[in-house]
Amino acid sequence: MSETKTVAKKLVTRKPLNRQKKAAWMWAYIFIAPITLGTLVFYVGPVLYSFYMSMTNWDGLRAEPMFIGVDNFIKLFQDPMILKEFVNTLVFSFGVVPVSIMLAIVLASFLNARIPARSFFRVIYFLPIVTMPVAISLVWRYLFNSSLGLVNIPLRLFGLNPQWLGDPNWIMPAIIIVSIWSSIGYATVILIAGLQSISRTYYEASEIDGAGTIAKFFNITLPLLSPTIFFLIITMFISSFKSFDIVFMFSGATNSARGPVTDTIRTMVYGIYDRGFVLRSMGYASAQAVLLFVFIMLFTGFQFYMQKKTVFYE
Repeated sequence: MSETKTVAKKLVTRKPLNRQKKAAWMWAYIFIAPITLGTLVFYVGPVLYSFYMSMTNWDGLRAEPMFIGVDNFIKLFQDPMILKEFVNTLVFSFGVVPVSIMLAIVLASFLNARIPARSFFRVIYFLPIVTMPVAISLVWRYLFNSSLGLVNIPLRLFGLNPQWLGDPNWIMPAIIIVSIWSSIGYATVILIAGLQSISRTYYEASEIDGAGTIAKFFNITLPLLSPTIFFLIITMFISSFKSFDIVFMFSGATNSARGPVTDTIRTMVYGIYDRGFVLRSMGYASAQAVLLFVFIMLFTGFQFYMQKKTVFYE
């Protein structure tokens, strides 16, 4: 028994680090220190402070916030506009993400094939990602103009002239179209990387068995591409839940004035901005931010749970 304990003790006991390994560890900590401190100061710190602010009443001007407990959350669940903004966020997200990923899969399949000027088309589709959302919104606002915009010119041939920016029934589809256009390049590039990681041996074996293009796509490409699609679903849904720039620019809002058109596209993040920086209700806005944070966490957790049944890892 004593011999067994001695052997176990020797196995557990770690050898002390020599001078070279200590220096390597020291430099490793030095190099990761800036990003670690930046994350703590600019990400973790504000999140924790938002939880505290959500239980206060503060207009952003007084010296100290006044602690009021959970009153903001009680008010939050009684506010009909919060429910409207939550529904708008879901409509926007589920209108953008699935369509963007499906179109990106088609584009990635074509751009992964050997076609002329393949690199040129890849750059063209990726350009909206590196363009500022404000610039994109300004250009598309002009394109959607019912009188001068280029979008309505072909529609008038069929007797249609939708008021994209002034009709509550059309402004949300307009924002969804712009968001799909601006995000499809990112999804396409990620999917191209996923397609290139699939071994050609699967396709060669399927061709020997006589599988056609469609059969190979649904039985090989999509299953092996599912981890990449899952990654895109996670990141793009989180990004769409936090979308603000395009919504703000299309609303044309410079104050808290509300109307049928603005209310149709008010998302959760837009509501947080309006209540916090326009109406000067920082505590109430922080409570809404906490609600959005919790919803994103739960929604992401649900997606991770479902990926056990839908994602195929090679």
